[in-house]
Amino acid sequence: MNHHYKQTQAIPYYLCDRNHQLTLSMLVNLLIEVSENHSAGLGREETYMNERGISWIILRYEFDIKRMPEAKEEIEIETFATEYNKLFTYRTFIVRDDKNNPLIEVKATFALMDYKSRKMVRIPAVVVEPYEALFSKRIRREIKPHEIDREQMSEKNYTVRYFDIDTNQHVNNSKYIEWLLDCLSPTFLTTHEINHGIITFDKEVKEGNEVTSRVSKRIDDKIQTDHRIDIDGISHAKATFKWTENIIKEFNNGNDQ
Repeated sequence: MNHHYKQTQAIPYYLCDRNHQLTLSMLVNLLIEVSENHSAGLGREETYMNERGISWIILRYEFDIKRMPEAKEEIEIETFATEYNKLFTYRTFIVRDDKNNPLIEVKATFALMDYKSRKMVRIPAVVVEPYEALFSKRIRREIKPHEIDREQMSEKNYTVRYFDIDTNQHVNNSKYIEWLLDCLSPTFLTTHEINHGIITFDKEVKEGNEVTSRVSKRIDDKIQTDHRIDIDGISHAKATFKWTENIIKEFNNGNDQ
């Protein structure tokens, strides 16, 4: 039986966008805070990990979104580790409204990094035992983001700043998400909502790096955008998002260019 942890959270306005909705990058920050509180309650807080010279890193997110929480709304975030193998562990997050209706489900893939070598290491059973996750020899084959269409992509460049770096001495995952989505136009972001997304983190980005965010669009059964964060042509993160057009927001904010 997986060990479950729940935490309630009121959404402050400063975590929201111009549409009064929680942003995807701030959602990720809230999820990580909840997972850290879960770990602390099980005796696997940051101090425990630091003493062993290891830290968790996130390799992948998959989002299923019915709707994003709004400013001042109270939500509950539930999390539990589902499974682990020698290299990866898998955690699920469920976000519910104050009537217990599910709003968002997020599946995350974690790995352990040696703090000095900055390389992945095997997961010791003693580290994950309190979470009561199942051990499996199987390494999941998960869907990857779609490659961008270089013939019709657009791009933006960014310089990594001092305040982009977190306590693990690399760019926080939420910053990648901001770069990925910022390549889209304000009009598109105002009039569309994400209902599914996959993000993979391939390599660290460090202070002073020059990064390029690239995006291309596809339309099949849904509007989809494919994204890539590059440094000197090498991929550091990729993503694919499925979008739903929001007619009401287009009516209210259609003059946003």
